[in-house]
Amino acid sequence: MTEIPRRTPFTGKRLLVVDDQIIIRQIVSAIGERLGFATVDTAQDGDEALLMMRKRPYDVVISDWNMQPVTDFELLRIVRADKDLASTKFLIMTARMDKDAVLAAKSAGADGYMLKPFTPQALRDKILATVA
Repeated sequence: MTEIPRRTPFTGKRLLVVDDQIIIRQIVSAIGERLGFATVDTAQDGDEALLMMRKRPYDVVISDWNMQPVTDFELLRIVRADKDLASTKFLIMTARMDKDAVLAAKSAGADGYMLKPFTPQALRDKILATVA
């Protein structure tokens, strides 16, 4: 008997994980795969992410706040200013818990904000809220 594939809200969607720490990229990628994203790609910085986003569209980008040479904040501004990328859902991950950081992310156009560390369930809920 053939098993019927389980559909999720992420089935058929493309995820890009951007973080300068490989362990975070691996963890978030594994969670994305378990959630049912059709494609999960990773980038180690904003420059690489931007190149990837311009080659093919992503439904969701999950990006770390503090990266070099292009910070998440700068990446988000570039994405929002580019008519071909502007509709991409963008979730920021950070350990910063101050209100100013959240307000800056929202004013730059972030669709969501996720505090590190997080559980797989918390990340799933945040992605669902971002994609919805």
